[in-house]
Amino acid sequence: MVNLEGLSDEQLAVISKACELLARLYMGQLEEVAWLFNDRLPVERYQELDECLNQLKPVITELSSSQHLGINSALVPDLARNAYDIHACIQYHLASTGDPSFTIRRSPPQPCGSFQLPICQPIVESKSA
Repeated sequence: MVNLEGLSDEQLAVISKACELLARLYMGQLEEVAWLFNDRLPVERYQELDECLNQLKPVITELSSSQHLGINSALVPDLARNAYDIHACIQYHLASTGDPSFTIRRSPPQPCGSFQLPICQPIVESKSA
């Protein structure tokens, strides 16, 4: 069993984003990589990045530039499914903390990969005397 206890919500959010991106790469959703840079690049550069990643999609995923897979597709490796599970559990935990930026996942995640779903516990700070 995976336990993510002891990590702050900010650290969990970073892990969640990394896991989400790994899963999306394996599913052929390369536009999500470009989207990370949406607010950091001028429009022309963002469009160039998006087009470049779209051209790389067939090389990386063997999918056409207009295709992508769902997480439950048999073509998505278990590594990507496990990463998605970690992402989903963290998002569920963060949504339960009341943070308005993490309100998307309100129902408990269902496993896609071979790992048991991780548990996220809030940090319990000890009071020193």
